[in-house]
Amino acid sequence: MKILVVEDNPDIKELLDYILQDEGHEVVACADGSSVDAIDRILPDLILMDELLSEVRGSTLIKKLKANPASRKVPVILLSAMPNIQDIAAKCGADGWLEKPFNIESLTEAVKNFA
Repeated sequence: MKILVVEDNPDIKELLDYILQDEGHEVVACADGSSVDAIDRILPDLILMDELLSEVRGSTLIKKLKANPASRKVPVILLSAMPNIQDIAAKCGADGWLEKPFNIESLTEAVKNFA
């Protein structure tokens, strides 16, 4: 499965990349929301989106993805340490959410739900 990881923290991005590749997934990583504009070229099967990106909220990008007929069916999991992440995910149309810090098992389980 091809997974787009949108995460601006280099350590978390590297950890996600390592775990997901170890699970056999192809990973495309991006530190900002620019990948959303290239979604038709990336063609991910799943998106892991951080909520607190440096220039834009992940939830704003998810709304943009879900409003676009070309990307609305791509599942998106919102990642954040914010205490109300479940509510934010529901309001923006995310298909799932994962609270930081997460453990490897919860990450791989969340990804398997969309495989």
